[in-house]
Amino acid sequence: MVNVRDPESLRDEPGVDFREQEQVVDAEEFEQAVEGAENQSGLVVVAVTDDRERLLLVDSEWVDGWTLPNGPVGADEDWAVAADRWSEDALSFPVQIEQPELVIRTETRAEGGSESVVGYTVAFTGSLIPAMGGPGGMGPGGPPPGVGPDGKKAPDGEEAPEGQGPPAGGPSGPPGGPGAGPIASNPNLDWFDGVPEEVAPGHDALVRYFLG
Repeated sequence: MVNVRDPESLRDEPGVDFREQEQVVDAEEFEQAVEGAENQSGLVVVAVTDDRERLLLVDSEWVDGWTLPNGPVGADEDWAVAADRWSEDALSFPVQIEQPELVIRTETRAEGGSESVVGYTVAFTGSLIPAMGGPGGMGPGGPPPGVGPDGKKAPDGEEAPEGQGPPAGGPSGPPGGPGAGPIASNPNLDWFDGVPEEVAPGHDALVRYFLG
């Protein structure tokens, strides 16, 4: 697994799509962004695909719709380590974290102000770990999965991974290949070969990016 302490180090890295954007918000939203930047560097996302180029999405009660496994990254945390941690929290089994593929640098400014705060979204690719044996297969090396880390604050300020989202079926039917058992048995996980209608607000662009 690669180590990524500073997303800026990926700016000229071959194979990494580095993008920049600016957003202007009101004073209250800017204050929230400044407070958040004191403890967090941004958001890490993990795009797990199978050999049919389908994308594994999570349905959580903490947001309304399907998302990629994701979670906040601490100010001094390694981004690859965070990707590993949040993907396992989201899926309840480990996946192989591969290379960073997309970095979005977002500079947030207050309306009429000159100050700004910078945050990052870093998206890693990932894949299922080969099945670890046993009748029916345990899929990628863990028990049947739960769901993940959107929205709720844990006591230490990090986002909590608990919670089951409402049952929802994806368009692709029961998946095949490695990990089919535990993924197919959980209504909060599914493979998608297109952007679902029920994608979470604000997450459609990332889902579309990894579906090509």
